Amino acid sequence: MVPSLQTLLDLEFTPRSAVVRTARDATSVVVPDLSRERRDDVRLLVSEIVTNSVQHGEPGPERWIRLRVECGEGMVRVEVRNPGAAIAFERPARSNEMRESGWGLYLLENLADRWGVSNAAGETCVWFEVDQER
Repeated sequence: MVPSLQTLLDLEFTPRSAVVRTARDATSVVVPDLSRERRDDVRLLVSEIVTNSVQHGEPGPERWIRLRVECGEGMVRVEVRNPGAAIAFERPARSNEMRESGWGLYLLENLADRWGVSNAAGETCVWFEVDQER
C-alpha cells in the first residue's frame, strides 16, 4: 500500500548554482518534526541531488528543476525532476578513496533510508526518503 503523503513544497527553478542554496533552505523550513541530525541529512541530500541536476541536466532553452517535498507515515520524501534522460546511476562501491567531488550517490546510499532514479515521459526523477526515526 502506498503511504498517504502531504505535499509540503513544490517549486520549479531555472537550473543555476544559486538554486542549490534556495532549495536546501526552503526544504529545511518545511520538513516536519525531525531530529536535528535527520534534518541535516535531508538538507545535505537536497543539496547533492539539486547540484547533480544543475550540473548534469540536459541543456536547452526549456531547462528547469522541480523540487517536491512530501511527508507522511513517519517519513519525508524528496523528489528532484528535470527534463531529459537519466545519466548512468550506479550504486556506489565502498571506497576509502579521497576525492573532491562525486559524493552524491555515496551520501544517498548512506544517509537516505530509500532512494532511486526513474526516467519517464522525458523526465528524470531522483528521489529519496528519510524516516523520522532511524
